[in-house]
Parts: sequence; C-alpha cells; structure tokens
Amino acid sequence: KIVTAMEGFATGFNLEGNTKPGFSVENEKFKLTFSGVFCDERKNIVSHGFECCYDWTHVMEMVLDATEDYNSMADVEEKTEEALKNWLTTFRGWGLLSSMLPVEKHRYFILSLAYASTNWNEATGGPYSVEKIFDTVRYVYENCPGKEIRHLLPRLGVWFEDVVEDTVSFKVNERKKSFTIFLNAKWMLEIKFEVEKKRVNTNLLDLATEAVAQQMTIEDDINRLEIPLTLFDNVYDKFKDVEWVRSHWNFKAELELDDEEFSEAIEHTDPEVLDEAETTEHAIEINNEQDHPEYSENYESIEEVQEVNDETVGEELEVNDETVGEELEVNDETVGEELEVNVEIVGEEQKVNDETVG
Repeated sequence: KIVTAMEGFATGFNLEGNTKPGFSVENEKFKLTFSGVFCDERKNIVSHGFECCYDWTHVMEMVLDATEDYNSMADVEEKTEEALKNWLTTFRGWGLLSSMLPVEKHRYFILSLAYASTNWNEATGGPYSVEKIFDTVRYVYENCPGKEIRHLLPRLGVWFEDVVEDTVSFKVNERKKSFTIFLNAKWMLEIKFEVEKKRVNTNLLDLATEAVAQQMTIEDDINRLEIPLTLFDNVYDKFKDVEWVRSHWNFKAELELDDEEFSEAIEHTDPEVLDEAETTEHAIEINNEQDHPEYSENYESIEEVQEVNDETVGEELEVNDETVGEELEVNDETVGEELEVNVEIVGEEQKVNDETVG
C-alpha cells in the first residue's frame, strides 16, 4: 500500500528512542547534551513524541561542527542556523521537516513522492530506494521556479542562553549554557540542549595564557601586551574562553540586581493591586487548562503516545489510498510526466557513470 511505502520517508523517527533527554555528544572543546522538547511552550503529547521517537544525532552533530574553530556564540548560532536550513531540505532532514508542516503546505510534494514510488522503473532509474525517489522528486521541484523545497521551510531560530537553576550553584554552571533550536510551523517547537565549554589546559603555556586573558577587559587590550608574537594566538583563544565564563557571571549580576529592584517595588505596591494580579494569573491558568485539557494528562508509555498519535497527528500525515488515487489521476499528465522524464535522465546518468567507473 502507498501508506506503507511512504513510511520510508519519515527519516529520523523510530521507537527505540536513541537520543532521549540526557544523550550527549562531544568534541575536544565542547560537550552537547539533549535536554528535551517544548511544544507551544509546554510539555505535551507532541513534545513527548519528539523526545522519545526522534533521533537528534544529526542535528547535534551540526551544532558540534559549528563550534569548530570557535570564535563567538553568535558565530555558532549563525553557522548552526545555516546548516539546519540546508539539512532540512535533504532526505535525512525531510522526516523532521514534513512532520512539522501542515498537510496542505506540502501535499503535492507528498503526492509526487507517492507517484514516483509507485511508478519507479528500475530499468531506467536503477534499483529502487526511498532516498533515490526523494532526490528525483526534489530535482524536479528544484527546477520549477517558485516550487523549490526551501519554500517549505518554517520560521526557525537558534540562540544561546545562560543557565539558571536555583538548585545548582552558579559556579557549577559557569561553563554551561542553554542552546535552543526554534521551529515555528504546525506547532511551535523548542528543541533544548545544554552546551558545556570545556576548560582545556594541557601544559604550562595554556595555564599562563589563561591567567593573562583573565586580566583583559576587552579584546583590543591584547594588542597592547608586550609578549612574543607567537603567543598572541594563544591569548586570543583563551580570551574567548574567558568571555564564555564571564557572560555567565555578568548574567548572575543582572539577576541579582533585578531581584533587588523587584523586592523594592513589591514593598511599595498596594496589597489590593497584588491580590488582583494573583487572581488574574489564577484565572489565566484555569482558562489554559480548559482550552487544552489534553496537556494536563500524563502519558507514561510509548504505546500511549503511539495510540494518541494514530488518532490525531497520524491521521493528518497518512495519505488515504482513495484520495491519493484520485489525486494521482489528476496529476498524471503534469507531475507524472516530469517525474518520468527525470527518472529516465537519472537512469541514463547512472548508466554513464557506471560505464565510466567500469
């Protein structure tokens, strides 16, 4: 059936839970840990599904790659966002992208995948594979102005935040920051990670340049140091490390200042105003629970997640056999012809490559 064939395009999803919260990857200077997912600013059935049934390994590797030759947090954010946009339009990223989009947004792309999958000719296109089907359909859309797959990308953003936990000392957290990937489509997803910048000192030179960098207030001050030219790169590198830690303590100072100002404001506020604000906040919480009663339920097993998904989200993503059949008949003369032509082109290119390699 078409629905069964389409399961191969749900890349990244599985029931094994390979990257549940707590999973981490690391390189020489950074460690990245998956913290969890928020959907529409809260935990619910959707966020639980993305935490337990999606493999975030590829995304985490992209973030780690962005930390190579570390320059600044803004640089890591920019590199990660660009890499994510490119990756979401590939076969490996399609599972995540398609799961977030409203059905009507990518309906014709899905129909094209179904058509190409059903009518694949191994004589011209070579052995069947879901990745080859995807690449062929993507090729067609990339060559149709205005239909490029990048137009399906949702609004997304990437940012660092300093870690705030009352139960953990600030000293423990000084090298850790929260890292968020934000995707806004059918839902508002926030994928949360924790990034730890390691303190790497392997010799006396590292210790000495770290001590010097800690005395610098701004980066331009380093140019005024009377040190051998060969040591400047080491000091600059350590200064970036100092800035990472320093931002944590600056944030702590801002929090303490805000707490003091807030306490002073509370002391001078009319008690009646405070009571009214508390009543309003309670009413908002009750309204949220009434509007989204499903968010207050506790789903404790993958089986329950799967069952609810089948009744809600799953129904939107599955392609009905009869509907697909009708759509395919309508589109036989358009998308179908383009796909057949491009399948032949891909097959001929593959044959030429095989002969060349031979």
